[in-house]
Amino acid sequence: MTVYILFGVAFLAIGGWVAIRLRHWFATRTMQRRFAIGARAEVDAVELLERHGYTVRDGQVRASNVFLVDGEPVSYYVRADYLADKDGQVFVVEVKSGDTAPNPKHSATRRQLLEYQHVYQTDGLILADMREGVLLKVDFGLDGGAVWERQVPSVSWKALALAGGAGLLLGLLL
Repeated sequence: MTVYILFGVAFLAIGGWVAIRLRHWFATRTMQRRFAIGARAEVDAVELLERHGYTVRDGQVRASNVFLVDGEPVSYYVRADYLADKDGQVFVVEVKSGDTAPNPKHSATRRQLLEYQHVYQTDGLILADMREGVLLKVDFGLDGGAVWERQVPSVSWKALALAGGAGLLLGLLL
């Protein structure tokens, strides 16, 4: 009987160890996939910005700021994805590719952009929603500006011609 209890405890311990290792493996794989998606989204964002007339100045731009805690200064750094120019204005660009983060109403994204506006003090903020392939110009109204506007991606003539040709071909086949 004691042997059965020892085997039971051993199998329970081995099963627990395997479960912990599997959980760690799945978490690592999920994180690697998210990083890969994010890295690809940042590359695609540069192309999207350029298609909309922006010139990317710099990437992974670090800026420092100071705030007071009980009267004592505390310094910290923030890092924005890009700085970009358009029509003589400078914009901080934040690239998002997840399910909720590209939405400027998402609390974490909104707070991040508000902090960027405070720290970088540029002419504006651009939220690159890479799931939809659109740029959102965000303004918190601190200078009396608009809340936000959507910039629709430009459609190329090639895409329109291809769609028209496919429609014509489908119409002939039916």
